[in-house]
Amino acid sequence: MSLRYKALIAAIVLVSLVTGVLVYRAGQGYENAERARIRQQLRQDARSLNDVLDARVKVVGATLKFASQSSELVRLIRGEQVALAGNFTTFTREWAEASGADIALAGIDTFTAEDRAADILHKGEDLSLVGIHLREGFGLDKAGRDKLVSDTELNARLAAAFEQADKAATALRKAGKAGPAPATSLVMVVDMRVYLIVFAPLYDSLQEFTVIGISAAMVELDSAWLRDNFKVSGSDADDTDVATIFKLVYTRQAPTASTFEDRDGMLRVFAQSQETSDELFEFGLGQNGERYLGLRVPFAQAPADLADRPGFIPFKSLDRELLPLRRLREDISWLGVSLGVLASLLAYLTAYSVIRRIRRLQAATVQVREGKFDTRVEDKGRDELGALGKAFNDMTTGLKALGLYTHDTLARSVLDKPELLGKASTREEGSIFFSDVKGFTSISEKLGAEELTEQLNEYFAALGHKLRDQRGYVDKFIGDGIMAFWGKPFVSTDDYAARACTAAMECLKAAADLRAKWQAEGKPLFYQRIGIATGHVVVGNIGTDTKKNFTVIGDSVNLASRLEGANKVYGTEVLVDARTAELARGTVLFREVDQIVVVGKTEPVRIYEPLAILGQGTGPIRADLALYEQALAAYRQRDFKAALVLLAKLAASQPGDGPAQWLAARCRELESQPPEPGWRPVTEATSK
Repeated sequence: MSLRYKALIAAIVLVSLVTGVLVYRAGQGYENAERARIRQQLRQDARSLNDVLDARVKVVGATLKFASQSSELVRLIRGEQVALAGNFTTFTREWAEASGADIALAGIDTFTAEDRAADILHKGEDLSLVGIHLREGFGLDKAGRDKLVSDTELNARLAAAFEQADKAATALRKAGKAGPAPATSLVMVVDMRVYLIVFAPLYDSLQEFTVIGISAAMVELDSAWLRDNFKVSGSDADDTDVATIFKLVYTRQAPTASTFEDRDGMLRVFAQSQETSDELFEFGLGQNGERYLGLRVPFAQAPADLADRPGFIPFKSLDRELLPLRRLREDISWLGVSLGVLASLLAYLTAYSVIRRIRRLQAATVQVREGKFDTRVEDKGRDELGALGKAFNDMTTGLKALGLYTHDTLARSVLDKPELLGKASTREEGSIFFSDVKGFTSISEKLGAEELTEQLNEYFAALGHKLRDQRGYVDKFIGDGIMAFWGKPFVSTDDYAARACTAAMECLKAAADLRAKWQAEGKPLFYQRIGIATGHVVVGNIGTDTKKNFTVIGDSVNLASRLEGANKVYGTEVLVDARTAELARGTVLFREVDQIVVVGKTEPVRIYEPLAILGQGTGPIRADLALYEQALAAYRQRDFKAALVLLAKLAASQPGDGPAQWLAARCRELESQPPEPGWRPVTEATSK
């Protein structure tokens, strides 16, 4: 029977049961999609909070930094014949008004405060509070003010900020670059209130920038602050049918602020967040148990070692988002029930058969769209759908053959934009990745061709998987090496450098896992070197009319290849150029290794080593990173002895650190044979 007659029968008999099934399944799919969309909105809302806080920190930090360098303030601090008394009250008022803060504090060195007869509000071992100003109308009485001034955690953080600023300013002076220390910030709880606090150092000299105290501006993250800084997310504020994303700020004991006006509801949200260990959670509110989705996240600016670390919960009504679907489902259900008596078993079976076959074909096209070119449709019918299924299988057979020699990312891009096949090359910025296996020639000489190919393919498969996970385009396999690229048209966002560095770190882990497996199997071990460079390259089809290769060419491609080889000099596994480090600094922790002139270049390039993904336990690494950075600075200033002292400390904790060993050897060489006056702290690469 022809498909047209089957469709005619189905349309005439109005198969209500099939309609009901389809509506239910579509509704479930819609609800799941809405859940996923809301979760994404909540995560974006949490990221927006951090962006708002970072922007506020920049503004307040710049204000305090400018105010702390006022000549009038410096003269007051240095005026040995003038008692400080209550003079800081004037400055704290000016700081609060200029920065828009709720509270402004001033603290100076305890010895100076006592010696100069300052009004000491709270005395600490190294730092004493000598001034405070509360914004007019700020809801804090005298008892609350006294409690804030004497808060142990707050004073400890002030003292820590003072110490940190002093170390930073001292380091600048020792480096011969005297200047102001940077402002710092954190989010913390003081007397059951959550504050954003920005610190800036106070100086008694604007030539030496000697730190004598600390200034602080405190902004309470209360309900008014939330309402002022966050609007209705992703919807028109006048559209009451679209649910608002509500916000809630909490401490370990209780919620402190929210855009949700119902106090009992706010307490319910907080209680539900504490009853689950999951970051994402679902809960009900109100008499009808309206369903909400919430996301519990600590403030990124709140140190992890806080006894009471505050957090943030964006939450949104799931039921309000699903209201149109429920209305539609009810209308269709009533219609289906009314017409159900007219449905026949024949129409039901016919329609179900057709829809099932169409869905199989649709699901298969989605799989092909995702690059799964081995997908086949099993349909032995003799009608139009059967013929379409056979044509589909013929198409996937050809695509599968093409996929063996073409990266699936390129194949998907061509499916999205067929014009790429004939498009002229373009110049785009992107990140290029080169990897190579250490000592592969000697390894290959010890293995048979079949064993070598099998092990090399296993290695390529593991690393290629990580590159694809980060949406990298694997351009080619060159012997034992891999060339990959991140950028348009494969990555439409600007995170190509971060993705390339993340992929490199993941490749290191994958290779380490393979070595553990191969060692147990008695196979030779592969250790890799990786180079990454970011810059403008030519992207497009290169070749003849009958044979083309979609690739990238340019100076950054050559630089990435040279950086891969430069790992031999420094004993590293991954090296990146300065542009890559600049773009990926918000995702990856780097350290600068050296300046190098690669083969074919005359100008030096700053090179960096990625150490870890931010947020994955980078605390212990930072101490060693600081030692290396100080040693590198001393080396560049020709203070080789000081550099060797710092490198010895680093060697005690990291004896196998390649860059540290290289720099120590370089410093010993230069100490024994001092360089000429025109010497530059630059390494000349002698090989590719």
